[in-house]
Amino acid sequence: MVVKRWIPLLLFVGLLSFSDARAQITNSLVMQPRSMAMGGTGVALADDEYALFNNPAGLAGQDTRRFKLIGVGLGASLDTYTELSTSLNTFKNFNISDLNQLMGKNIALRADMVPIVQLPHFAITYLYDAQFGLTENNLANPTFQVGDMITHGVQAGFGWNLMQGKKSTDELRVGVTGKVLWRKGGFYDVSTSGFLQATSNGSQYLNSLLGNYGMGIGADLGAQYVKHLDKDTSLFSGASVTDVGGTKFSDPHALSIPMNISVGVGAERKLAIGNVKFDFDVRNMSQQTAFVNMTHIGTELSLPLLDFDLGLSQMHATYGVAFDIWILRVSATSYTEEYGISYGQDTVRKYMLQIDFSLPI
Repeated sequence: MVVKRWIPLLLFVGLLSFSDARAQITNSLVMQPRSMAMGGTGVALADDEYALFNNPAGLAGQDTRRFKLIGVGLGASLDTYTELSTSLNTFKNFNISDLNQLMGKNIALRADMVPIVQLPHFAITYLYDAQFGLTENNLANPTFQVGDMITHGVQAGFGWNLMQGKKSTDELRVGVTGKVLWRKGGFYDVSTSGFLQATSNGSQYLNSLLGNYGMGIGADLGAQYVKHLDKDTSLFSGASVTDVGGTKFSDPHALSIPMNISVGVGAERKLAIGNVKFDFDVRNMSQQTAFVNMTHIGTELSLPLLDFDLGLSQMHATYGVAFDIWILRVSATSYTEEYGISYGQDTVRKYMLQIDFSLPI
C-alpha cells in the first residue's frame, strides 16, 4: 500500500525529468530567510506561506488566515557592505573610475517587498524584487558582469489534499500556482568592446543592456506526500517544477526564468516546548551543473519566540535566527549562492535581514 501511494509522486518526477539542461542556476523569485538559512531547502518541507514559491502542494496543509501586511527584506554580499558608497555611485554613474575601485570585489545587493494574503489551502502575493550586482576582474584586460534587474507582479496558488476525508491519516497533496510578472533587465557579461563604450557614456550603455519592462506569464506545479508515524512525528517527500517550460518576457533584454525541477525528503518531530525539522532537497535538476551544486540540507529548531536554522547550501554553511512574537517576525540570515557550474567556482556569501508584520484575518 505504501508503494502504491508513492507511485503518483514518482511519475510526477519522472515525466518532468525529460527536459533540456541549462547552465544557468537561478535563485528563488523572492528572498526567503527561513529557506535560505536552512540551506536553500523547502521542497519537501513546504509548510509556510513561502510554499507559494517552493512547492505549491504545501499550501494544502495550511489552515490559517493571515495577512502579511509588511514583508521587507534586504540582502547583500560582504563586499557590498564594505564598499556601499562606491557601489551606489557606480550604478548611478557607471564610469571607469568607479568601476576600477571595485576591481576584484563581488558586489551583490537585493531588496524585496512581499505582502502575502494566506487563507486555508490558498495564498496570493504582490511581489517586488530588485537586484543589483557587479564583478570585475583583470585590470590589464578587464572583464566584468553587471546586473540590474527589477521584477514585480502577482502570484497566486492553491493546494489540494487528495486523501482528505479518507480513513488514512497520511496525506497526498498537489498544488499549482500562476504568475503574471513584469521584469526589466538582468545579469550580463560585458565584452571588452562594451567596457570601452562604458568609458565614454556608461549610463547610456547600461540602459541599452537593460531595455524596458517585459511581461511574462508562468506556472508552478507541486506534489507532496506526508506520512504521519504518530501524533508527534511526520515524514515528508515532495517534488516541484517551477516556471513550467520556462517563463519568458516580452522584452528580449529581460532575463528569462528557466524551468527548475526539484525533489526532497524531510521529517518533523514535535517536542514538549517546540519542534525540530529536517529537509534534504535536490534542486535545479533540469540544469547543467555538478550534483553537489544541486544539494541542499537544512534543519530547524523552533522554540517559543525563537527559531534557529542551520544548513548546507551546495555544501556551503548557512545559518539564521528569527524572533517571532504574534504579529512581528524579524529574521537574520547568512547564506551562499553559487553562480558557477562546478563546486566553489563562483561562490558569494550574503547576509540578509527581513521584517514581517502580519495580522490574523
